[in-house]
This record gives sequence, structure tokens and C-alpha cells, in this order.
Amino acid sequence: MRLAFVSDIHGNLAALDAVIADMSHRKIQCVVNLGDSLSGPLLPIETAARLQNLPWLHVAGNHERQLLSLPIERQNLSDAYTSGQLNPLVKNWLTSHADPADPRLHTAQIWPEQLGHDVALCHGSPRSDIEYLLETPEGESARLANVTEIEERLAGLIQENISLLACGHSHVPRTVRWRSKLLIINPGSVGLPAYDDDHPYPFSRFHRIENGSPDARYAVVEKSGGDWCCELISVPYDHESMAILADKRDRPDWAHALRTGWMPRVRTKEN
Repeated sequence: MRLAFVSDIHGNLAALDAVIADMSHRKIQCVVNLGDSLSGPLLPIETAARLQNLPWLHVAGNHERQLLSLPIERQNLSDAYTSGQLNPLVKNWLTSHADPADPRLHTAQIWPEQLGHDVALCHGSPRSDIEYLLETPEGESARLANVTEIEERLAGLIQENISLLACGHSHVPRTVRWRSKLLIINPGSVGLPAYDDDHPYPFSRFHRIENGSPDARYAVVEKSGGDWCCELISVPYDHESMAILADKRDRPDWAHALRTGWMPRVRTKEN
């Protein structure tokens, strides 16, 4: 079985199209989108239209939940812009995404025909869509989470039969081989290679996530000899077109991140 995982597209249609093109020659059997597909100052409606025409499996992220449940006056700049663009058809499509809190995602019971019986999914961590599973904010950046932190965040929700767990949310492409049996992967972000945040769960401290490259990211996994192997893929694309659009939307923070993979050192606007 050969699977692809994408996450955190954030309305970046140019990056999404580049990833789709790169996938086309890799003999992918199934693609899973781990959430946060539209939120941001770029092309949310166009991105939704592109995704709706693909036979992918979709898990909701924290931004889908926020778009559908929070009044616009309580949303951050990225969600509020996206909310203003959404029509009833797109909202209905978002409601059809798998709830990341659904225990069937953590026990491989929701899409066994497509993914088999040993692949678990979440957006952030199994216990929260706003918690990093593999990263911990420290200072003004984030480090690899330690064994105790990962154990706590798994919260006993992943059963013994699970050999692959895919997460997103942090935008950091990473793999961790957990307890020799479980491969945990984060494909990174298709559409936003850097951001800063004031409110990481369960912390409350300012930090930056930076990948140091404007490339779009995704992952391909394949079972070999009974074990899952993962390839983390970095795809160049016309990021300048999206950076120009972010500038036009008065989001210089996004423009800088899209051009460089780094955040500006003078803070501008809330993500």
C-alpha cells in the first residue's frame, strides 16, 4: 500500500497544485488530507473547489472547527478573511470532514477499506486539534518533543494494532519511530512554511515555527517488509505569486513566510 499525506494547505492553491503534480508520477493509491485546508489570506474558495474535485479523504483541523463554530468577531485575521469568502456549499463540504476527536480515527475504524486496519489519524494530537504531538515550544521556537511529552500527548488513545499515526498542525515535517513499533509522521505544511503563535496548547507563550524554505511539503508512506517507510517531500513552486497576493491582502507576515520559510523578526499581525 502506498499512501500520501498532506496537511495545512491554508488556501495556497499554487502550492497545492504543485503537490498534486508531484504526486501524479508516484503511484499513490490514496491521499489523506489532515486539515487546515482553507484558512488564510490567499485563495480559500478556489482551493476548496480544487479539493472537492479530488477523491481524497479529509480530516478537519482546528481552523475548520473555528470557521464553522466561532462568530466572525472572535476569529483571528486568517479565519475571518476566509469566513467572509465561504458560501453554503463550501461550509457543507467542510462539515463532511472527519472530526479529529472521533475515536474511530485513532483506532483505524473510519476508512479501513482505503487505509487498512493499522493507520491512525489526527490533526494535532489524538487528544486535541490544537496540540502539537511532536514539537514543544521552547523560548521563541519549538524543539522535538521528548519521550515523556509524546507519551502524555498520545494519552493511551492509540491501540497496539496501530503501526502508523499521521498528524499535522505544527507545519514541521518530521518522523518519529515510537517504541520501535509505531511510526509517527507529520507531512509538514503544503501552503504555509512559517508562522508565529501566542497560544499553543497547552502552553501560552510566543513562538515561531520556521522551516527555512518556501517549498510545499507532503509525505508518501509505503509498507515494506511489514514496516511503514516514509519519504518527506519538498516541492518547489511559484511561491512569489502567493506572496504577492498576501501583500495585496495586507499580510506582510504571510508574504515573508511564503517567500523565505522564515518569519520576520518584527511582529506584524496575528496569524
